[in-house]
Amino acid sequence: MVRIASWSTDQGLSVFSHLRLFPEKFSNFHGATVPVTGLPWPPFIIQFEEKAIDGSVVKKYKGPDGLLLRAAANTLNFTFSFLRSVTGVNDAADRVVERKSFMLVVFHVVLHTRLERYDYSYPYTFVSFGFGLAKPVLKPQWQSLYYPLADEVWASTLAALLLMSALIYMVSMIGKSMLLCTVLRTDALEVDLSGSIRKSRDIGAMMQEIFGTLVGQNLSNSMRSGSSNHALVAAWLIFSFILGTVYRGNLTAALTLPKYPPRPETVEELVNYVDRVTMPPFGKDWQKQFRESGSVTLEKLADLMYTGPSILEGLKQANEKKQAHLAARNAINHWIAEHFTGADGNSLMYFGRESIDPGASAWPLPHDAPYKRQLDAVMMTVNEAGLYNKWTHDTVEEAKRDGRRKQRERRWQEESEQASEGTQPGTSTSSIKALTIVHMQGPLILLLLGLVFAGLTFTTEILSERCRCR
Repeated sequence: MVRIASWSTDQGLSVFSHLRLFPEKFSNFHGATVPVTGLPWPPFIIQFEEKAIDGSVVKKYKGPDGLLLRAAANTLNFTFSFLRSVTGVNDAADRVVERKSFMLVVFHVVLHTRLERYDYSYPYTFVSFGFGLAKPVLKPQWQSLYYPLADEVWASTLAALLLMSALIYMVSMIGKSMLLCTVLRTDALEVDLSGSIRKSRDIGAMMQEIFGTLVGQNLSNSMRSGSSNHALVAAWLIFSFILGTVYRGNLTAALTLPKYPPRPETVEELVNYVDRVTMPPFGKDWQKQFRESGSVTLEKLADLMYTGPSILEGLKQANEKKQAHLAARNAINHWIAEHFTGADGNSLMYFGRESIDPGASAWPLPHDAPYKRQLDAVMMTVNEAGLYNKWTHDTVEEAKRDGRRKQRERRWQEESEQASEGTQPGTSTSSIKALTIVHMQGPLILLLLGLVFAGLTFTTEILSERCRCR
């Protein structure tokens, strides 16, 4: 209370202050302590401790919403204190509804289902809700030998193999027939026909010769003899050289940079992929909103939703199970950068490309709060100056730097432990990029099939030979 003036029948009105007789009450709180509710909600409100000049430990807050609260407190001249014994966001909202708290300093998306309980301040930001998922891991795939070339290339190569085998076989047979006719006309019967006229080969043997050049096998003497098929063989060798070089180069790239399976990026893909979707406790309002949306996809999402775990707990579950976590984009990006990003900047999780019902967000206030207009003016000024977006960007970047620093410290600690144990630093398995069964399953399966086929062929030959001997 501030005494501005007094009135008496003798002296009338006496003004004691430069303030107006009927000032705007909530333009200046005159240093009063304002009770607010809110929880540490990284990256929006981050609580940290700092030593004061007298040596006492003072709790301070950073993050975009924490800095916005400090800006409002400095402008309206009040100090704030967080109500204790607040167990969650829903409990903090209940304190606002009961008018025990002046405001809830954690952003809430403006939903019509929430307006029944409390009012909102000026919508100072737009929040994009979305889902965080674990990046799909590589699974052993026998198609690793097939990926380097497209389907059309494989089909064209098979057609070229059949065509060249037929052409070379036909040219060889015609050439040998002409040679045989020449020998018979000259009556040179004493010529050793075994040295000049080779035993004709069937089409299967010819295809084996042609296919061998694709894998770098040398030509046999029968393919090199005679001049009738030299042009065909030369053309096929050039084609084999180019195709083999391209295939080996793409195969190396496919093994070292393998093809990852597709990952969900839209809400429709998400509901058909995961078994469960988690969300913090305030997700009950969203679940109700999705059920009343009239969208088949959002209704299916509401059926998969389970509210309760925090963002960090939900992301840990999503990283271990086939489920996703639904929260604000900035919040998920913050936790991914801090807890799921390695020292090299690669993260184990990702944020879906499609946002879910993005909307304006504000602080919950009691209905008909008389200080709403003054608080809205502060928020509008901060928002128009671009400070809130700048604070959000700085907070996320700081979290990324802290995450990389922790990873480097952990790596340095592992190297120091290796040095103390007598192991050469840098020889840990985490630093070696070795090919695993994920990459080499295709060649191993191909070798196994080849051995099985060779064994069956060998068994068939033995059985046929025994039957012939009998």
